[in-house]
Amino acid sequence: MQTIKTALCSFGMSGWVFHAPFINFHPGFTLHGVWERTKQLSKVQYPEVVIYRSLEELLADNDIDLVVVNTPNYTHYEFTKQALEANKHVVVEKPFTATVEEADELIRLAKLQKKLVTVYHNRRFDSDFLTVKKVVSDG
Repeated sequence: MQTIKTALCSFGMSGWVFHAPFINFHPGFTLHGVWERTKQLSKVQYPEVVIYRSLEELLADNDIDLVVVNTPNYTHYEFTKQALEANKHVVVEKPFTATVEEADELIRLAKLQKKLVTVYHNRRFDSDFLTVKKVVSDG
């Protein structure tokens, strides 16, 4: 089975707690690489990963299918845009962007590139979120 080769844009808490374990566990994905500017923390748990020292290096790797933008929120728009322009699918943590205009631009770019872009929202099954969802859907 061909897997989705995935790279993380950071290996801070969200990388090692929320993303890497699930990507590594799921048989449809391969944790291919991690952008770590100076450290190699990801190699401790995932010795097979490729370490990238820059976003440009990560995006230049033609083996990568999917990029997870799990960096500080002020970088989400720019890093997602660069990943889409590099012909990668993208999962970006919330908040997606700072403005509706930026979000609309990324959605248009994803359609143009024929790539998927989606927002990672790990709390969507919590009871408070489900309650709000039900109240909204019930009018």
